[in-house]
Amino acid sequence: MAIPSHSSRNHVNKLVELPQSGMLRLDKYFAISTIDAELETLFQSFLPTLSSQQHDNYLSGKQWLDIITTLAPATQGTPWLRASQTQADQMSQLTLANQQMSIDLSLRYSPVFDLDNNLLEILIVILVSRSKQQIEKDLQNEKAFYRAVVEDMPALIYRYTTEGIVTLANAAVCNYFGAKAEDIIGMSIYDVMDAENIERAKIHLAGITPDNPISTHEHSGTDSLGNRKWFQWTDRLILSDDGQPIGYQGIGLDISERKQHEEELIALATTDVLTGLLNRRQCLLLSKEALLSCQQQNQPLSLLIIDIDLFKNINDRLGHLAGDHVLQTFATLCRNTFKDGTIIGRFGGEEFIISLPHIPLEEARLMADNLRKKAAAMTIEFEKSQFNITISIGIAASYSSVPCSHLDLLARADKVLYQAKGAGRNQVICWENNE
Repeated sequence: MAIPSHSSRNHVNKLVELPQSGMLRLDKYFAISTIDAELETLFQSFLPTLSSQQHDNYLSGKQWLDIITTLAPATQGTPWLRASQTQADQMSQLTLANQQMSIDLSLRYSPVFDLDNNLLEILIVILVSRSKQQIEKDLQNEKAFYRAVVEDMPALIYRYTTEGIVTLANAAVCNYFGAKAEDIIGMSIYDVMDAENIERAKIHLAGITPDNPISTHEHSGTDSLGNRKWFQWTDRLILSDDGQPIGYQGIGLDISERKQHEEELIALATTDVLTGLLNRRQCLLLSKEALLSCQQQNQPLSLLIIDIDLFKNINDRLGHLAGDHVLQTFATLCRNTFKDGTIIGRFGGEEFIISLPHIPLEEARLMADNLRKKAAAMTIEFEKSQFNITISIGIAASYSSVPCSHLDLLARADKVLYQAKGAGRNQVICWENNE
């Protein structure tokens, strides 16, 4: 079309919202006398040639036969001409098309005569609707648009049947698994899922029903590059027209960064910043929980309180940075000496606490003495200084036959610790039941 560029955009925009109807009048010579503005704009969009000066009232005075044959060259018959010869209304259907769209027009021709039955004018009422072809085209465009949106979204989006067979996977899903869509579609979701998440996913899906069609949960997984990722999954039940479940749609949002921040906050709340061990509060909390668990299982629990001997002398002689280095070095020794799962924390200052679930007093004594010997044999280097340390340890144990509270256990271990320090330091003393 030769419509000027400055007005083309206006025409396209107006076509998006079609007028539902419009009216024009023909004089007795079949020329257009008046036409609704929206209808004129609509017709101009389908006319093949217009100059930049031919927009306002362009159709006024034009012969309707010329206009209608230009708009629809294949038009058969002239209902407007028949209407001029009879007082009966005439109906006509037209389909107009251009590069943007296709529309259907329903035209009703109503002639107006004077008392002598002479034609005065013809009124034409036009109903406008999108053609069937245009509706199908719009639906296809809409599907293509939403498919592009789904493909471009960073979230993992997929669909699968009630049997778990994948029917759709967007680019983010393919990138995560390092596979093509055609390789993923047709697979079971359980085949592409981490083994640790399969049972959890089955339980999660079992809770999605027509009465509860949406469910959200979080879990982690490993992508094709070996990176551990956390996702928040929202699964929605898909129902057929008769309300029967036919599948699910899942959307996974990467929340790895949020989880990392949460873990950092938890670490700040539970970890001693200097040594990396549990802080006092968290250590006492876990130790108390372990004691209750052992008592319920009729199992012993031994608790060690450790003090670095003459620690103040190190600070006074070499400075607090040297003292910090000693605390960090001893914390590493504790971690390396005891197995994973042992509750190890910094009690405060130069004191440490170790809780040993399921370990009786005698075994705890041997373990504590082993730690004491390792500490004494360890040479600590700080800047240009080399020195050794010793530790004193107090131990108390709880047995099913002689249970005690966590506070009592702490008090007993603390009491024998100071007995060890008073007896010359660098030794282990246990709280005996008969004391």
